[in-house]
Amino acid sequence: MSRILVLYGTTDGHTRKVAQALGVTLGADGSRVDVINAAVAAADLRPEDYDAVFVAASVHARGYQRAVKEWVHAHAPALNRMPTAFLSVCLGILEEDPETTRDVHRIMHRFLNRAGWYPAATEIVAGALPYTRYGWLKKFIMRRIAAKAGADTDTSQDYEYTDWAALDRFAMDFVRREGLVHDEKARGQSAPRAPVA
Repeated sequence: MSRILVLYGTTDGHTRKVAQALGVTLGADGSRVDVINAAVAAADLRPEDYDAVFVAASVHARGYQRAVKEWVHAHAPALNRMPTAFLSVCLGILEEDPETTRDVHRIMHRFLNRAGWYPAATEIVAGALPYTRYGWLKKFIMRRIAAKAGADTDTSQDYEYTDWAALDRFAMDFVRREGLVHDEKARGQSAPRAPVA
């Protein structure tokens, strides 16, 4: 049986939902999946204890959650020796502006390169607008961002933009491509990854 870690960082809760959905998809074939919030992860949480690792974090102020960054920095050498994937949850991907799309990718690649982690797969996932959970200032700021992105601006409601079917496909394609098998001998035999362009 494969053992898979889904480590996540979240600010408003949506990335936790993304991570939990990944856990359900990845566990459907009998794999054991641990879905863990980086902010409360045990100090001894090691990638080497897993056959594969998914990391999901959301973009806020042009960066990701500190706990995710610290864990990835600390474990990058081990992550580069095994099947790994990174999911960047962000509203910017909704904009149909090439410069914004490039900026979203630059934020992700800057994080990966600074950490020295080169995952086998990356994905940018559209996030959510939980307006009803925001304070008045954040609600005002997020409404302006949403308007620019062409997203919903009625702050009396919450909105999700994640394509759940696409997320499932990403997870299953990764598992097939990486040849994850229910075999202890397959653990740790992936070659180190090359830097992200």
